[in-house]
Amino acid sequence: MKIELLSIFDGLFSVDTKEKKTETSTAKIFMTDTHINSGRTLMIEEEAYAVWAYLLSTDKEDIDFDGFLCAVTDPKISDVNLQENIQERRDAPLPALYANRYSYVKNLKKKDIKIHWQEEHVTIFIKKKAYLIMDLNTRTSYSKGLANDCDYGKQLKS
Repeated sequence: MKIELLSIFDGLFSVDTKEKKTETSTAKIFMTDTHINSGRTLMIEEEAYAVWAYLLSTDKEDIDFDGFLCAVTDPKISDVNLQENIQERRDAPLPALYANRYSYVKNLKKKDIKIHWQEEHVTIFIKKKAYLIMDLNTRTSYSKGLANDCDYGKQLKS
């Protein structure tokens, strides 16, 4: 998956632009946003069951760290084997054990997502609510969509 993301990224940024946002033809969410001051790039991608954010390394050659933004299927009605899910967290639904009322965002659209860069962190908003904070110093993600700290990241406490 990392190679696929990086090849998509290379295609998007082969043109000399400071900020570029696109959406794939399958109507899944795919966005990139580059911070003008630091040059850091954030990618947001909808996968089969969830939306993830990836912060690229400063040389844009690799993914520095990631964060769980939200589920696109309702985790409370999924029948997921927790052990299998830990191995391939992006390829399976979020286990109900990790879910809360913010985990599932029904009918999420690209226009609902906003990115706010600050010197030490990036905040991603869904419908004007902070859903993910990515700490650039500690390389830790805090997600509103997680009921507790787990392999998907740390819980963003209100």
